[in-house]
Amino acid sequence: MVAPSYAPRPGWLLRGVKALEHVGFNVILDTEIEQMRRFERREDERRAENFMGMWIDPRVKAVIGGTGGYGATRMIPYLEPEVFRRNPKPFVGYSDITALHIWLMRRSGIRVFHGPTVDDLIPSMRDPTMISLLSALMTPRPTTKIGKGIARTSRPGRAVGRLTGGNLSLVQQTIGTQYEIDTRGAILFLEETTEPMSVADERLVHLRAAGLLKNIRGIVFGQLSLDRSEEDEFEDFLLDLVADLGVPVVMDFPAGHEVPNLTLPLGTMVELVAEEQTGWLTYAEDALV
Repeated sequence: MVAPSYAPRPGWLLRGVKALEHVGFNVILDTEIEQMRRFERREDERRAENFMGMWIDPRVKAVIGGTGGYGATRMIPYLEPEVFRRNPKPFVGYSDITALHIWLMRRSGIRVFHGPTVDDLIPSMRDPTMISLLSALMTPRPTTKIGKGIARTSRPGRAVGRLTGGNLSLVQQTIGTQYEIDTRGAILFLEETTEPMSVADERLVHLRAAGLLKNIRGIVFGQLSLDRSEEDEFEDFLLDLVADLGVPVVMDFPAGHEVPNLTLPLGTMVELVAEEQTGWLTYAEDALV
């Protein structure tokens, strides 16, 4: 378990550790996972060293972020792509960790998973977030129709493409960098939290202006924790913004900052199915290779 962003709350961290130990995992903690953050270059370098250490450690078979927040982007200048390329491991997280997900896909060519952080986990095999995480980590190609019956279709259709994306604000921040998100032929997944509708719309307009929507094959909007009174209006803006793309669009996909937060295989080929009422994602290839 690593802490590239904020330090997780001790009680929530302990609960997540117990949840993973309960199903049989041995848990190794970043030595500084509970240390409060000071955003200085010296600390960024140290966190980057700890982060790369988890990939070098032969005992580690998968890496999970402790929590989200802020700070992951500050580590990126001190990360070495070859460390990850030579030691590919599943890396799970969301929110601020989106920055590392996209960097790892672009610079190291490895696959990652948009899913819960440790502080989200509870020791229950009935919890859909936990069930989805375990399925993703232990089955190369799950057969589940992820999101079916929960996600809502806004524009029907079918598409196959490599899944990419994550938190909308962190996706936007990659524009113009050496690790700018690659959306060519992709199924684009986006989620956001605690933002007014106008800010989310502005970010989408920026993605379009940067040319990052013109070659996508489908759009999956996860949990958009916007002002609920603006939700219907926002969907109208959204559909107007992407109507000419001619791709299937799904809303309310159960992944992001609300419950459940289902695990998605970024960098893996998936199929998006958007029927008249509901939509879902299925694996089109193995994610664990």
